[in-house]
Amino acid sequence: MNKKFLNYIFQNRNSSVIIKSISILHVVKLHSLFIKKEYKILSIIFKVFYRVVSIFMYFFKNLITKKKKEKKIFKKKILVISHIINANHLNAKSDFYYGNLENFFKKVDKSYYKLMINHTKYSSSYLNNKNKNKNLIILDKNLDVHTEIKIFIKKIVTVFGLIFLLLRQKLNFKEFFLLVISLFDSATTFTIRINYQIKNYVKKIKPDYCILTYEGYSWERMCINGIKSVNSKIQCIGYQHTPVTDNHQAIFNHMNGDFNPDKIWCSQLDSFKILKKKIYRQIRKNIFFIGNLKKEKINILGDKNKKSVLVIPEGIYSECEKLFKFSLTIAKKYKKFKFIWRVHPVIDFEKVLKNLKLKRVKLPKNIIISSNKFDKDASKSKYVIYKGSAAVIKSVLMGNYPIYFKSNKENIFDPLKNLFNKKNYVSDDKDFLNLLNKVKSKKYKKKLKDNIEFLKKNDFSSPNLRIIKNHLSN
Repeated sequence: MNKKFLNYIFQNRNSSVIIKSISILHVVKLHSLFIKKEYKILSIIFKVFYRVVSIFMYFFKNLITKKKKEKKIFKKKILVISHIINANHLNAKSDFYYGNLENFFKKVDKSYYKLMINHTKYSSSYLNNKNKNKNLIILDKNLDVHTEIKIFIKKIVTVFGLIFLLLRQKLNFKEFFLLVISLFDSATTFTIRINYQIKNYVKKIKPDYCILTYEGYSWERMCINGIKSVNSKIQCIGYQHTPVTDNHQAIFNHMNGDFNPDKIWCSQLDSFKILKKKIYRQIRKNIFFIGNLKKEKINILGDKNKKSVLVIPEGIYSECEKLFKFSLTIAKKYKKFKFIWRVHPVIDFEKVLKNLKLKRVKLPKNIIISSNKFDKDASKSKYVIYKGSAAVIKSVLMGNYPIYFKSNKENIFDPLKNLFNKKNYVSDDKDFLNLLNKVKSKKYKKKLKDNIEFLKKNDFSSPNLRIIKNHLSN
């Protein structure tokens, strides 16, 4: 989407919330996952038809389903918006994103309530029944039939708004079709639902502050808009928890109106510096480096296998396929190496294997599909193959030498780009073997040691509780 059109939509207060929620307008980073969209008119017809059928099915399901009793919610000082990406994380002592932040709230006597966005395969009602935390609720994946119909009608009206922009030559035909396709995709629907849900809960909780994860996604902007539409005085704090690179886009964009966080907390020093330099000027003075909220224990075991390689793709299917295909090629040619395959909790491993046309039973013996905890796999490995995964940072801290797989003709998504200066990049099995020979030298060992010390300060520094306390006391 061209910058001129983005500026027109984002800076125009008359642009509807629905138009601003369209996912394709919020390219988080220059990755094919975010910028490659279908361009077929049949896609539009199918998506519209699918939404109509989904609403009717949901309507009939509600007719035969007993209405659930709503959980009573009281006024709280702080609203936290987090995510549940694996059912095993339910009732965990610490949050997957915020670590032990809730314990800090208790220490400083700040009441809070947490809403969790459901990314699991389980229904929210099932998870809420299993939930033991009285200050937490998992958001429904669908809204009531009346609201779902309202959202669909607003989308139809928005199509006419896009036609008007097309006739005024604010966008071309290709951009028009891409916008309409994205308008009816699941990401945009999810974003609009969040806007409605957040409004509902904010009215009940009446918080003074809201803390949400912040990477530049459309749902984050619409979440802030939903909060501010109820009470513009609520302070919205975005917690930037993943590495920011020059390939990121949406997080740097300013949107006119109530779509921007009041403050941004950065977990990493490098990301803090990039944001201060590239983000819109209106918020630069309100960006703070607060450190990592998750209390990570870095345990390095002495029994590392010198031929063991950890493979950690980001939570993107195409990335899983590239890394597993690459490591499988090496595993077949060089039996002495052992590769440990892991996936992000949002990824269905069986789907990855299906996409690669692989079966577990037919994989080489030196390919291990792990179900262990990350620390166990990282502790026993000597190397780690990665692309955009932030987990590589902890892996390096645990003594693994990072090996970045660079596919042809693609942007670099390396969180460690500035540390290893691309000297750890490989494109085939020959590059892989050459790098492993170099890593044995004193020069490379020293480089790894120096970078480990830097990462401890940059990515795993203890949270600055004084700043957090001040921001929640104004």
